[in-house]
Amino acid sequence: MKSSSFQITLGPRWAAFAQEREGARMLGTVQRGMQIGALALLADGTYAQVNGDVIEPLNTSRVLHAMRKQHAAPPRLARPAAAPVVVVTKKRRRIVQP
Repeated sequence: MKSSSFQITLGPRWAAFAQEREGARMLGTVQRGMQIGALALLADGTYAQVNGDVIEPLNTSRVLHAMRKQHAAPPRLARPAAAPVVVVTKKRRRIVQP
């Protein structure tokens, strides 16, 4: 499927195709050929088409290309904050020689 066949419309129209769900940010609608559904940004940073309870992953580069083509730039989205780095320091025993 060519990237030109992606039609992305940002806005609240996604509510006609899916309900808001945890772990996904609904952005708008995506139409691929004859299929149309809600466009969601999942927690892991990938895009998906959502129709009811069916979640179909989309090629991220094709979605971003379609957004750039239709909207001049993809929307700036807040990514989930990375977990803080944990550093563990272990003491080493040293033998002192007389």
